[in-house]
Amino acid sequence: MKKGLLLTLFALFSMTRISAQTSLGGGLLLGSYTTAVEVKADFGVSEQISISPSIDYYLVDSSFGSNVTMYLLGVDGHYNLGDAESFNYYPLLGLNYFSVSFSGEGYNFSYGSGVGLTVGGGGTYALSESLKLYGELKYIRSGVSFSAGVMFSL
Repeated sequence: MKKGLLLTLFALFSMTRISAQTSLGGGLLLGSYTTAVEVKADFGVSEQISISPSIDYYLVDSSFGSNVTMYLLGVDGHYNLGDAESFNYYPLLGLNYFSVSFSGEGYNFSYGSGVGLTVGGGGTYALSESLKLYGELKYIRSGVSFSAGVMFSL
């Protein structure tokens, strides 16, 4: 599982440009149940459509000598309605894969819950040519989440 997470991170950071509208960044995801650290990219496919893969690593309290690891791999499609140079907003639709592993007190358990649907919307606000703030409100799995962070244009 850790090997898969490392390979996915490597793939995100080593992808070549799809178009001139390529960004990489990260932030925090505040979910219904917990908080996660998010790393995401945004690849412009056309003027209005972009693809945004992301990895969310959930910060879980490991108490009573147990170790819990949770992460979400996702790919969202954005339909851009605003101006990419200043304020852009978009509905989004995507797929995700959620995984949980638990170890402690002689038990080792891993659960991959398969592919799920993501529905929501978001926006970006350009602070400069190479720096944008982003925010997204999504329905992921069985809960609502809000993510926010920064994106750097490549």
